[in-house]
Amino acid sequence: MRTQMARPAQERTGERAPGMMRPGLAADSPHVSQLRARQGELDQSPRVRELSRVGTSLNPGAPASAAPIQRMDWRKQGGGVVPEDTTHGGPAPDLLLIPPTLEEHQIWDDATNNVYDGETGLLRYNHHVPQAGDELVPEDLRTQFTALGEGPSASSKGVLKSYLLKLNTLSKNLTSWIAKDALPDSEEAMAGLRLKARVEAIKHRPVLRDQPNLPPKENESARASLALGGAADRLYRNVVPGTDTPEAPTNVDVIDSTDSEVPTGRTRSVETGELTPSGDGLLWWASAAQGLRQAAEKEIPGGKLLHLAVGSGKVPIGVKGKSKPLPKGEFIVLGHDAPIAYDENPNQQGLRTPGTAGPQHKVSYPEFLNRLSQLQKMEDVADPVLAQAMLEMVKNPTVDPPDELASFHALLREMLVTWMVAEPARHRSVIFNSVLSLQEIARGTHGFADMLPDNGLYPMTGGGTARAGRQAEESEKKLFENKPSSPPTKVENRQKEQLKRTATGGDLSSPLEQVLFEHGIGGTRLRYVPQDS
Repeated sequence: MRTQMARPAQERTGERAPGMMRPGLAADSPHVSQLRARQGELDQSPRVRELSRVGTSLNPGAPASAAPIQRMDWRKQGGGVVPEDTTHGGPAPDLLLIPPTLEEHQIWDDATNNVYDGETGLLRYNHHVPQAGDELVPEDLRTQFTALGEGPSASSKGVLKSYLLKLNTLSKNLTSWIAKDALPDSEEAMAGLRLKARVEAIKHRPVLRDQPNLPPKENESARASLALGGAADRLYRNVVPGTDTPEAPTNVDVIDSTDSEVPTGRTRSVETGELTPSGDGLLWWASAAQGLRQAAEKEIPGGKLLHLAVGSGKVPIGVKGKSKPLPKGEFIVLGHDAPIAYDENPNQQGLRTPGTAGPQHKVSYPEFLNRLSQLQKMEDVADPVLAQAMLEMVKNPTVDPPDELASFHALLREMLVTWMVAEPARHRSVIFNSVLSLQEIARGTHGFADMLPDNGLYPMTGGGTARAGRQAEESEKKLFENKPSSPPTKVENRQKEQLKRTATGGDLSSPLEQVLFEHGIGGTRLRYVPQDS
């Protein structure tokens, strides 16, 4: 049996499989140079050296000079395999080496020939091309291996401990048989060594990776939350929260909406600041969301007015610091040129747009839809055109939409800051639903009128969704800790429905993987989360 060995790093770095290089990266860019340096480090890592030795034991005839494989995990997808490490840009494995019995979504470790279940991550078998002499190993030892080769029944500590003890016993029995009953370099000894190498390969990694249990198929919302939580982990581990740079305080009118929306004649000095995200594209928006979250979790007695530069404009965000009733604070997106007042009514936001402001200044989902409809009637611009412009702003947040959409610029910025910053600051994984919603509108399958009403398709519309979104994020955390989750909120149910609408092949992770890929955010491929199996 042969185990594929990669060519030396200096030969690999010049090759890229179609579609695998991050968009916009030139072969001589600083980022690619960093990746090449990292590749050299991986060549010398203890894990890779250890796997190389395992691979050599499975394939004694492999050239000793061949460099060890770096990206050893491959997922069966369609007619071929895709790397589990989405940053891998080297060649695909030789088709002759891929196990012919590999099934859709199963994962193959090409260094050990272990094959894992895509849903659970448990070992399913160790692939082996039969060789002459295999049958020379005593039948009882081969029978033991056949039973153990099907992998552990679960990934719990107790089950794995028992499973590994049985593998150790089999390994010792093989060693004893080789020493007592097989002549050195005989066919019997070679067959025994081959089988022992397969045992060691399984012992090395009986479970693909640590991951939470898959919820039962009846709990679709929990499965969707598991997929979203995995995507959020991959995104936010690369995110640096945006910085809040203090600026000079400003005076705003005071109102008391318990009596009237009309200013009282008094003013109040409030803190101001500039929210500056880091990164680009989706990372930029996630950075802004995390920066806003951190700002709101501070104690701000009089509230704070933040400004976020998007394109050529600045979108104000009113922040109400944490308090006993609001342990994580709260915030509201405000209009570009809207009047801003401080509402002394304790049941209101604090900093907000007074009710006396014109409709062009109001920021809420119903008002977004009203303003959008009116502008579209005047300008004759369809939903897909606007959604595509917003998707371009997601990728390039410092660039305005085309000039022909100038009358929409302020509205689009405010909607994006709401969907891509304010809502993800409450529930981090909803940033994916925001992008998916724009994609659905851009494709023409749904419109803004479907997404924005209180009972719309977008997860965070309607009363109570700020609290429900925060609850949904806590439920995601519980799933990853294998703790019972709370009954799904309407936010989670809408998130689930969107993943079901946009999934490919019933995999709830598939639309999320696509979003990450389109924004160049690499890492371990998202777990296969089947909708109904």
